[in-house]
Amino acid sequence: MLCAGVQNGVGQDKEGFELIKKEGRISIYERWINYPLPTSTTQAREEKGEFYINSNIYAGLALIKNEKRIKDWQSHVSEFKIYPEPDTTSWLEYSYHDIPWPVSDQDHFLRYRLNVVKPNQILLVTFESAEDLKRIPVREDVARMGLTGSWRFERINAKQIKVIYKIISKPSSIPKFFTDPVIRRNMMSTIQSYTDILEGKK
Repeated sequence: MLCAGVQNGVGQDKEGFELIKKEGRISIYERWINYPLPTSTTQAREEKGEFYINSNIYAGLALIKNEKRIKDWQSHVSEFKIYPEPDTTSWLEYSYHDIPWPVSDQDHFLRYRLNVVKPNQILLVTFESAEDLKRIPVREDVARMGLTGSWRFERINAKQIKVIYKIISKPSSIPKFFTDPVIRRNMMSTIQSYTDILEGKK
């Protein structure tokens, strides 16, 4: 069943994302793109979550930087650390993920950048992999993820916001029929928990 924004019955939105799952106010989409460059022949999965929350954009932003609450909405995270930068619109983040079989344990080190698109109305946070092997050395038997993506927070009215979360990860050698159920299930449960916290349900 298609939701609003999916056009012409083909199951894709205007960006080429296919609706994978919809539960209540949460819609999960996927598309496959050339990675890391448009001219690359390697395909990578890009996920997108679109959802609505009874909250405000600044609370949404604060939660993704809250070290104390990260495990409340990202169930597979066992380590999480924010590294502030002198420029308050930029910060670094380390995260270690205890992933169920058949996917190996993974970690990532990311640089975030905040762009106030429209004050009190729209915030855009982009992130991409960074490298600092002295501060965050690569662990044995742990896959260091290459990631890029964004969070977009938009004020709909005084009580509700719309959030669009996108993420692209490096292609995996594990077959899709193993990884697809894990990735999709984790995406939905993570967004639901994130929403529950902002709405005071968790």
